[in-house]
Amino acid sequence: MYEKLKELREKKGYTIEDMAQLIDKSPCNYFKKENGDVKFSVNEALKISAFLKTKVEKIF
Repeated sequence: MYEKLKELREKKGYTIEDMAQLIDKSPCNYFKKENGDVKFSVNEALKISAFLKTKVEKIF
């Protein structure tokens, strides 16, 4: 599970739906990714880190 990702997302007030829309996936698919059941692609990780204004290494 990506604890840091979940923590940052919640701290900044974003929902699973917001993040799913950002990476063009369904909320269900994003939830599986955030829980570690499905891996994020490199492009998805880069989009998320830019959106959350946090280095990719600190999230993933």
